[in-house]
Amino acid sequence: MKLILLTGFLGSGKTTLLSHLLEAYKDQKIGVLMNEFGEVGVDGKLIENDEFKLTEINNGSIFCACLKENFIRGLAEFLKYDLEMVFVESSGVSDPSNMGEVLTIVEKLAKTSYDYLGSICIVDSLFFTKQYDLVPALHRQIYYADVVVLNKVDLQSPDMIAEMTNTIKKINEQAVIIETSFCKFPIDQQIQKMEAAHIEKAWTESGNTVESRLVTKVLTTQEQVQYDNLKDFLNQVSGDTYRIKGFAVTDKGIFEVSGVDSRIELIPWEKPVEKTEIVMISSIGIGLISSVTSAWKSIMASNKMKIT
Repeated sequence: MKLILLTGFLGSGKTTLLSHLLEAYKDQKIGVLMNEFGEVGVDGKLIENDEFKLTEINNGSIFCACLKENFIRGLAEFLKYDLEMVFVESSGVSDPSNMGEVLTIVEKLAKTSYDYLGSICIVDSLFFTKQYDLVPALHRQIYYADVVVLNKVDLQSPDMIAEMTNTIKKINEQAVIIETSFCKFPIDQQIQKMEAAHIEKAWTESGNTVESRLVTKVLTTQEQVQYDNLKDFLNQVSGDTYRIKGFAVTDKGIFEVSGVDSRIELIPWEKPVEKTEIVMISSIGIGLISSVTSAWKSIMASNKMKIT
């Protein structure tokens, strides 16, 4: 059974790439393990259907001691099924330095092993320079990648793309670097090359710990919200977050909420959603609660909300 790991910082495009992978391998028997840092799973809703087996592990990184046991059990469970390919989408703050240890324990537990093809790391070219200085895990994601997908290049200047490419090469000179937008490239061809040219690197301890984890908060309201007010609210609090995602029930319909740094998108969503539920990931803890509460009172005062 073949296994591919997807990494990349929050909002870089991992779920978009996973959707492309599922389409490219739709004729094969697929398993997907999705890991979200927040308590509420959002990405699974974006891809779920009956054509593949999906397992979700939320509220932390699968490479942290807090969830590593669940990750190992999830991978071992997939080996019981008649699958051809398993894709693991790790959380945006994951440090995959201990992936080798995980696979070794899985083999002992399941009495069989995966054919690990390697890792694909998605880099957000719009925010990479800022993120790289703030998040050490991003360095490790690139270091262990067989392929680095420099995504959203349509939003960045050629000079900055060249600078980011040089930085990536300094971290991992062996990785194949692909420049693209919306994670569109001949992905099946690239995986064939990975299968033939995967290079093993020495694994170490992951930097993901309970102490180093970011803060995640979930905003919930049962009431329909005004679309324009919601957009103003999200723009106001975005500066205090790395990532905002979820679903919103508004007077203009249901929308998927997707925000990276200061860039906010509200994308029409056709499936039913019972309530507005938005996950926010940040590094400022109590400060985030204060910022969100203040902005909500000034912009969304007519709606009751809960933040947990």
